Amino acid sequence: MSANAADKHLESAWEKARRLSEFGKYELIDFIEFLSKREDEDDRWEPDEEELDAIEAFRSGDDKADIPWEQVKREMREARSRVLD
Repeated sequence: MSANAADKHLESAWEKARRLSEFGKYELIDFIEFLSKREDEDDRWEPDEEELDAIEAFRSGDDKADIPWEQVKREMREARSRVLD
């Protein structure tokens, strides 16, 4: 995807994100932090089959999305603590 096309998709996504409920906004933030953390760990992150399934479930609105939010949040807090120490 070209940078220009990606920017247009981000603009559209941002407008949709602004209309989310508070809960939806926090879930989106958590998901973005999850993706960012994965990118930081491996700049060529390629999700495994389980992660792809979880991401697809999340994107489709399936209630059974199995992204480990609590684990992601815990790891983010731990990483933040290490940085502050």
